Amino acid sequence: MLNVDIIEINDEQAHSAKLLASGLSTPQIRKRGMIEMLGISCAINYLHARKFRIDTRRSVYKIPLLFEEFKLSDIYYGNWRIDVITLYKEKTIKIPKIHIDMDIMPNFYFIVQIGAKIKEAKMIGFIDAKNIPSCSHDSKFYYPTLDMIFDIKKFATLTKHSIASKTLLGKHIDCMGLFLKFIDNDLSSVYKRQLIQHLMNCDSCRARFIDAVEFEKLANNIRFYPNLLRKNESKIPAMAITSSLEIQNNSTTFEEGLNNVIIEEQQENQSKNFINIQPTYKTDNIKNDDAKTVQMFDLLDKNDKKQTSKKVIDAIFDEIPKVELPPIKTIVNAKNKRTIMITIIIFFILGSFALISMKGTSEIIEENKEMASFEEPFEDLDENYPENYNYPTGEAKLIPKEENLENFTIQQPKPSQPAYAPTITRIAWEAPESITKKDSYKKYLQLTGKNIKLNLQNELLLVNDIPINKTVKTDIKIASNGEIDSIKITTSSGSELIDASVKKVITDTLTYMKPPSHGIISKPINITLTAEMN
Repeated sequence: MLNVDIIEINDEQAHSAKLLASGLSTPQIRKRGMIEMLGISCAINYLHARKFRIDTRRSVYKIPLLFEEFKLSDIYYGNWRIDVITLYKEKTIKIPKIHIDMDIMPNFYFIVQIGAKIKEAKMIGFIDAKNIPSCSHDSKFYYPTLDMIFDIKKFATLTKHSIASKTLLGKHIDCMGLFLKFIDNDLSSVYKRQLIQHLMNCDSCRARFIDAVEFEKLANNIRFYPNLLRKNESKIPAMAITSSLEIQNNSTTFEEGLNNVIIEEQQENQSKNFINIQPTYKTDNIKNDDAKTVQMFDLLDKNDKKQTSKKVIDAIFDEIPKVELPPIKTIVNAKNKRTIMITIIIFFILGSFALISMKGTSEIIEENKEMASFEEPFEDLDENYPENYNYPTGEAKLIPKEENLENFTIQQPKPSQPAYAPTITRIAWEAPESITKKDSYKKYLQLTGKNIKLNLQNELLLVNDIPINKTVKTDIKIASNGEIDSIKITTSSGSELIDASVKKVITDTLTYMKPPSHGIISKPINITLTAEMN
């Protein structure tokens, strides 16, 4: 057993983790992401306390889209990249398979386990990433064994000498051309691989990607507040010939319209006891546009700002229905726009009360117990979350190893014994009579079938999937020179993983087991392989 350390998790770390996870897409992902961010924070503080200067300026885990898509939790010690794997109530260590598929493996994995009460974390140790591909795996994860873990002393030895930074792959212009398609989830896995490999090693493109994400977020959200852009967009080209008096009148109209909407929203919210999570702006009648904008934000009440910030972070961790609004054209008059805004607010109020009434008391109590560490009030939130937020660093506080050890039980993984593995019961060939009459070809098909059965059985041990259909039929076209022309599944098992395994085994087997050299037919032939499973 490794001589591991257990460190205490403080409130600042807990809140920092919650703040970073608030940018993720769904409540379920946010809650799991909060644990991941907390593990990263513990790892950084632990390594800092042991004089390892950890850098997060290049880390992409702070970009929610990349964190969700590629399961990256990267921190850097010089040019050594470390990915933090955080365990919470899991009993085995799991390495995301996407790291190998996308060729974004780090140099080391650092395993951290968060205690069940989220009050302490156990620093389990490091794993050399180059040994991961040899581990057992399924379609999503690799499962390293406990004997692969080593302590921080060996890590210090392995990283004693610096390494060169990775070569930048691809052109900047090609990478930037993929931004919008990735944001729209319209990018193939091949281009995703090119994108992430470039972003992880290019500071300038990573900064541009963050700008693109923020702009897209702004463009999507601005339609919820059409009054902010209401003032006669069609008249903008004519501003050059508009008198200063008209400009002044237009500015006043804009401010009045904005004030009216804000006042109506506040009255509606107060009458329905609805928590408004958007900041409230106070304005005076100011003629100059620039001065007006500055004073609008300067007059924001500080106490309301702090309270609002906390409500924002807390609210996005709850299941709140989202309403997609169509774009509102500027030709709609101000009165109709105010009516639309009030209707939207009422809809949110009714949806929120319906959600609260559906939530059982026992479920609320259980959630409060689990998230107790994150409910304390925090002040002075950093509203520039999460891309530019850096974890607070400091001395990691050690606590006695005897305490709460029952929360840190890790079991040896047994991926070679999945819950279900199909068993091949029969392999059969269907071939033209001209082939089956020849003894040499008949023996060849029999021997090949035995090899395919054995290889396929071994391959399916790693596929933890249940076939819907117990029979898989595959049409194979062999060229006159004995090479494979095509392989096509005609009767599927109902499982993409099993079908892919069948095609892979047939391809590999027929690649090294060639037909007899004598008596080769003069034209391609089609044969069918039937595999039956129980």
